[in-house]
Amino acid sequence: MRQLLTSALLAGCALNAHAWGADGHATVGTIAAGLLKGTPTEARVDALLNGLTLAQAAVWADCVKGISPSQHYTYPSPGKYPECAPLETPTGIAEMADYVKRNDRQCQVGLDEDACHRQTHYADVALQRSRYLQGFVGTRGDDVVGALRTAILVLQGKPAVGPPNLEGRREALLVLVHLVGDLHQPLHVGAVYLDAQGERVDPDKSGLDENSFTVGGNSIWVVGAPKPPAPPASTTAGPGPVAAGFGPLKLHTLWDGVPDKFKPQRVNAAWLAEARKIRLSRGDPADWPARWASQSLEQAGLAFEGLKFSAKQGSHWTVVLPRGYSAKADAIKRQQLTIAGAKLAQLLKALFPN
Repeated sequence: MRQLLTSALLAGCALNAHAWGADGHATVGTIAAGLLKGTPTEARVDALLNGLTLAQAAVWADCVKGISPSQHYTYPSPGKYPECAPLETPTGIAEMADYVKRNDRQCQVGLDEDACHRQTHYADVALQRSRYLQGFVGTRGDDVVGALRTAILVLQGKPAVGPPNLEGRREALLVLVHLVGDLHQPLHVGAVYLDAQGERVDPDKSGLDENSFTVGGNSIWVVGAPKPPAPPASTTAGPGPVAAGFGPLKLHTLWDGVPDKFKPQRVNAAWLAEARKIRLSRGDPADWPARWASQSLEQAGLAFEGLKFSAKQGSHWTVVLPRGYSAKADAIKRQQLTIAGAKLAQLLKALFPN
């Protein structure tokens, strides 16, 4: 019963739960491409991507959110997001629409809840847990760990029971490249649950109260933060007061963004050398996502370390970030982007060895 409630609750909140913006995902793809350069894996991946670079492919699973089921699975806003431009060909749009048709309402969703394919981008494991494990509040079979595992199984040529329903190796690769990035954004794995007074609660011990769910940090508003820029393709405006045309800065949005110094064009030889030092995963690649999620959960704990929250105000809480928080967040982002690029390259090498 707890799992059913968790699935329904989290599904309804997925619109506001997207990981790294397009730049962050492109950085992950760029690092992986640099590590694969000149290898047999590079040639095999390039053949499946058919003209897309890894950096371009990394945003595919966010760009498919532009397909509108209510408008006959059309793509009503071409040109709205520059990072999606390489995908906005007739063939590319048809490919995205086909994916959404197979993964729109094929999971457990209720009235006014989100599309199934949007649920695959995140988990919301309570920060009190020391590792990711299926069965904890905030996990589902089709969360970011389960969906990435499904993509790996498809690319291994093994039986894979979705969701997501993946049709062929190319689609599995497009989903995989994106989800490796999602999995390494700390707030896409770890979540804080708060009571009405803003105190932390443990939903695995007390039982899940839907009023304690912070929507991956989207229901936590940062007080005293500068007004955010216009939302990129991977974010959506939320409820609340609007200033200068923008909503409040949410803690999740703060973590999605990457500063200029971490954008894909800043990936250089030194950064690639750093990525080559990342410890390799061992064993069956299908088991790697759960291990990687545990590492991200640890980083989520650091992201929430020392934060004190207000009492709940309507549907949200507020937080004042402590001095030095921005530098701390940047250090974690740099680490996680580097690890994600390195792990993506290792995973692709394991799936396309020669």
